Amino acid sequence: MLVALLPSSDRGQLLQHSELVELPVTTALGSPLDCMDHAYFPIDCFVSVVLPVAGAADIEIALVGNEGMFNIDTVFGARSSCFGARVMGAGRALKIHKNALRMRRAEDALLRQLLFRYMDVRACQTAQKAACMTRHTVEQRLARTLLMLRDRSFSTELFLTHELLAVMLGVRRESVSQAARSFQNRGLISYGRGYLVLLEEQLLERATCSCYQCDLETYARAFQPEV
Repeated sequence: MLVALLPSSDRGQLLQHSELVELPVTTALGSPLDCMDHAYFPIDCFVSVVLPVAGAADIEIALVGNEGMFNIDTVFGARSSCFGARVMGAGRALKIHKNALRMRRAEDALLRQLLFRYMDVRACQTAQKAACMTRHTVEQRLARTLLMLRDRSFSTELFLTHELLAVMLGVRRESVSQAARSFQNRGLISYGRGYLVLLEEQLLERATCSCYQCDLETYARAFQPEV
């Protein structure tokens, strides 16, 4: 969690301006062109950041869990965002008004550095996802998404429908069902209605594309300790 990277004194000042909130699944945290007044630091929930496409379904461009934050655009002065967001995994998050976070960003050099680094990570991961959508199969992308969900929920048990997974992958529900059926037949996962469990994580990691590891390495490089 980004907030956890701050020294205790700086973290305490940020928490004074924050509110702990519960976010139910499918909660909309913002719509494109809205003036969104709050930023969110997920604790044990995860959020799908989507880009609307005229005449087609929204496309997920990022999945944000406790490693990051949502609505970083307005923290740096944007009046609105071109992205929307929906909670895909219920849980808790720290909610902070953009003006309070801007104030802390101005006063806290380390927080400012962390936010800039996270913006760079998000840009790299968004570009990686765009490449993934055009170069890799639905099975590879589903494996990547399941591993990302595991990392952000800290669990091999996931409560998601095929409809939600289809939104996250930007494909038809039937394509998700076909890929999930293949994984289940090979013993990698087991699923029922609205529920899925990862059975063979190592095999699932072999089934994914290189984008999963690239995302991990991008984040690690950005936040590795200074020498």
